This record gives sequence, structure tokens and C-alpha cells, in this order.
Amino acid sequence: MTDPEFQIIGHGLAGAILAEVVARSGLRVRVWDDGGPASSDVAAGLFTPLTGMRLAPSWRIDDALPAMSNFYSSLQQELGTTLFHPLPTCRIFRSEEQAQEWDTRTSSEFVRTVDVSDLPIKAPWGAVCIDGGGWVDLPNMLDALRQRRQDQNAWGPPQSDAALTVWAEGARAAENPLWKDAGWRNAHGDVLIVRVPGLATHQVYSFGKFLQPIGDDLFRCGATYTWDHTCSKPREEGRVELERELRGLLKLPFEVIDHQAGIRPVAVARVPIVGPHPDDEHQWIFNGFASKGVLYAPWLAARLVDYVRDGRALPMETWAPRRIERNRARLATAQNQASRRSG
Repeated sequence: MTDPEFQIIGHGLAGAILAEVVARSGLRVRVWDDGGPASSDVAAGLFTPLTGMRLAPSWRIDDALPAMSNFYSSLQQELGTTLFHPLPTCRIFRSEEQAQEWDTRTSSEFVRTVDVSDLPIKAPWGAVCIDGGGWVDLPNMLDALRQRRQDQNAWGPPQSDAALTVWAEGARAAENPLWKDAGWRNAHGDVLIVRVPGLATHQVYSFGKFLQPIGDDLFRCGATYTWDHTCSKPREEGRVELERELRGLLKLPFEVIDHQAGIRPVAVARVPIVGPHPDDEHQWIFNGFASKGVLYAPWLAARLVDYVRDGRALPMETWAPRRIERNRARLATAQNQASRRSG
């Protein structure tokens, strides 16, 4: 395939970054977003090199982390605004088992010990500090990039004769006939904006949930995970859960300022999905980033452009034709088994 125009459907985190990377490469790009609900509107924009309860290195972190840092650093310089906020994460152990498990593991280049006894938090089992993380101001970035695309006359409704259409529509992919077979388990997430006067703002706090400093004694607290919930409205149960977690962490009073929610596009395979549809080479997907779009989207966008221009392979785990065919086979097997049981 030689230098087609990219038509990108969706301008959340994934679509906006892909459009910017395509434009930087010198290829033509056209973007459209109908303004529907998007998880990027309320996402924290956090990134970290380690993930999960076991603090395991994120998938392909050695590739993704430098690409991410270079992308956001250069973008904020070009736009003349602050977007990129590198911050350490104070990971607070929530049980003796968590603390003991970390003690038995090999040390990581990203982790150092930390004394939290002088902080107004409850940490009876201690904590560690994770470097290499932080957050990106997604609303600011998305507004600026949308304006950039419009100023470049690269914004408008999709065209039916486009040579290459890339779908980056977030959670709505699960309802798109083209992409529903890719395998989705979208997750609803509630987030609170809280005011906590007196809490240090030089780090993110991770305690099963997170507290992210956003200025003026305000913190973003999140997030809940409610699987297969399709409504993006805030849930009262989510607010109750987050407030309970905050009371279990803080020695300080807090005030809830706002309650937000969104639907994350979570792929069953738990890594992003990228590439052409197996039945239509002109239809592509760039989606499934869940809560890790800030980390992975710049690197995978560059890999997608490399594939289109030079044929350099995308990571096998993300390859859309493989993922769709495997999920179709899995669904067919499950249906056959169900038919035999019912018969």
C-alpha cells in the first residue's frame, strides 16, 4: 500500500494521536468525530511503567515509554501549552501480603523505597515509589489537536470512497458491525474530583484506586470498573465505592466537587487492536487501549504508519486480522458446545 489518505473516524485519545502522527509523517489525513460520549473526555490520562497488583512491567514498555515521552514533550512545545506531567507514583500497599510479595521480588529500575510516615495517609504496610509515570492533560490536548486539524482543513464527515478508513471510535466499536467480532468487554468507570487541602501534590497516589493532583488542592480520584455496563452516566454506587476508598486512605477531610464517568474500550485480549479488517483491506482499526492509551497510542500509531508506508510488521499481539479470526473461532466453538449440550 503506497501513501493513501488516512480517514480517521473518532477523535478521542487514540484517534487524535493517530491523526497527529500521520500528519507528522507527511501523509494526508482527514478526521471526523460526531461529538458523542467518549472515555477520553473524563479519563485521568495516567501512565506508568509498571502495572497491576504485582507491579509487573507493562507490555512492550521498552518500546512504548520512550516513544510516549518524545511525542508528548514535542507536542506541548509545538502547541505552547503544558500537557505532559511526569510524576512519580506512591504505591501504597493495602495488605501485608502485598508488602511481603514485593519484598520477595527482584528490584525494578523504576521502583525505590519511600517513607510515608510523614504523609497524612494510612499506610500501615508501607509503600514504594514508582518512577517513570505521570499524566497527560487529555482535554487540553484533544481541544488543541482538534483545532489543529480544523485549521489544516483536515476535519470533516467521512467519505465513502476513502482509500483507507481507520476506526478509532472507542467503546462504540463493540456495536459496529465491522468490529464487533474483535472481542470486547467494555468497562464503565466512575471518577470523582475531590478537594483535599494539605495533601502533597508532588506525586500520584495509588492504593487500588488512584489520587491524581490536578492543581489548587484538587485531585482526580478513580476509577471503578463495572464490566459490560453500556451507559456512560455516573453511578451512585461508584461514588459510594470511591468515597469509601478515600476514607480508608486519607487522614485528612475531603470534599467531592464533581462526579464523572465514561466507558473504556477494553479488548478481550487486553492489548490494543490495530490493522485491517480480514474481510476488507480498506477498513482499519486503532482501538482497545483501555486505560493505557496515553502510554501505547504514540508508539503504535508510528508502527501503523510504518506498516502502511514500508510494510514493517505490527506487533503480532495487536494484529487485527489475527485477533478477529481467533475470536470468531472461539465464539464458534462456544456455540457448538452450547448446541451439543442443548441437544
